[in-house]
Amino acid sequence: MSKKLTIPSAITRITPEEETRLLDLFRRFGNARRRAYMLNQRGVSKAEIERLLQEQIGINSRYAKDAYNSIEYLPPHVTFGGFKLQRLRETGKISAEEYRNRRNALIISRGDKTKCGNLNARIITNTDGRFVLRINVPPDNRASECRWIYPEIFIPNKYVEHYGHLLKGRTSYTVLLKRRDDEKRYDVRIVIEVTTEECMPKEIKRVVALDVNAGHIDFAVADKVHVLAIGKINCHEVQYVSANKTNNLLHKTANKIWNIAEHYGARVVYGKLSTSKFKTNHKTNRKVRRIPHHKLGSILEYKCGAMKRSEANTTKIGEKVSPIVGLDVHKCSATAFALKVLHYEGFRELMGNLFPISCSSSDEAIPRGAVLNEGDGSPRRRLSVGSGLTALRQAQGLVHNEVASKCNGGYSATPGSGGLFFLESLKTNLPYLDVRIC
Repeated sequence: MSKKLTIPSAITRITPEEETRLLDLFRRFGNARRRAYMLNQRGVSKAEIERLLQEQIGINSRYAKDAYNSIEYLPPHVTFGGFKLQRLRETGKISAEEYRNRRNALIISRGDKTKCGNLNARIITNTDGRFVLRINVPPDNRASECRWIYPEIFIPNKYVEHYGHLLKGRTSYTVLLKRRDDEKRYDVRIVIEVTTEECMPKEIKRVVALDVNAGHIDFAVADKVHVLAIGKINCHEVQYVSANKTNNLLHKTANKIWNIAEHYGARVVYGKLSTSKFKTNHKTNRKVRRIPHHKLGSILEYKCGAMKRSEANTTKIGEKVSPIVGLDVHKCSATAFALKVLHYEGFRELMGNLFPISCSSSDEAIPRGAVLNEGDGSPRRRLSVGSGLTALRQAQGLVHNEVASKCNGGYSATPGSGGLFFLESLKTNLPYLDVRIC
């Protein structure tokens, strides 16, 4: 499966002469978009519009095609630049020149697969190894040959490391240039269509472990040593809206999860959950069985390349760790799930430390409270527990000081076990991400 990836960038260095030529291109392209929109509303054919744009505005055929493509499906009565900008001009809060500059603040250059990249706006490297955007600008004299400008751009290192090979001409990409309202800086967005395998890192060094519940999804971002971030994505609407609305909300949720995974360079993992075996009161049964777990997992697999892993016993560990670190059960369960995926031996060691060991007549050590053959994992049975940060969590009727004293009496706060040392990082000041789907 493929996905469109946007790489943020910005122009960092440009000469005054090149900036003059770039501003002229902004003016021409904005004029071309508005004229193409007017002709399209009048019923003029696409080929005729593109020919008129080349002759009357003085842009090449590729810019003309891009201008028409940007307005082809716009509805009637569109205000270019925005209705708010128009009101600012009508009330005299901005000048006519500033109004024109803000309206002409976009350039779109689509890539071409047959040409291996982008002909009008191509990313190259100079002698110093820095990235340069080679832009095709209209000449001063139409009879002369086309000229190029070479402003220097900055691309964040994390994008260069993962996707720099896609900018070397083997893959087509679309370049969007946007002039900011201060009229002094220029943003660049590079849009590439990549496969799921190219989006995610080849080696799993970090994971975003999900704990799916009724109305919200708790997650933990972790590597093999530390927990990097925890958070919650609210999606309560999926419990009571129609099927079509549910699909839209799940896609929005998957996009939020993808953004978090992309920011941290992590792989998304979600658990195997079987709600058919869950049996309790009618109200709770209805909540659990309304969780669109399978549908969300399918969307995450083709959008984010997510992996499905068994989350057996992670909830039991979360319930044990929750009063110690001051977080709710769901976030601790997500953290334990991340440990299980990254370091299974540490997870097994953690199970042995948290649950007392009893020996049967056959001298087999069995952890109490844990089912080793739990299969695909147990459904969430603590829906009434809060899902926010609870630093002074009153778990099991204990306030913070009583929890601390109980922890010291049970096992040390910083034990030597690898799994417990991993969960110890939850006590530090982690970034908490609270995402709402709206």
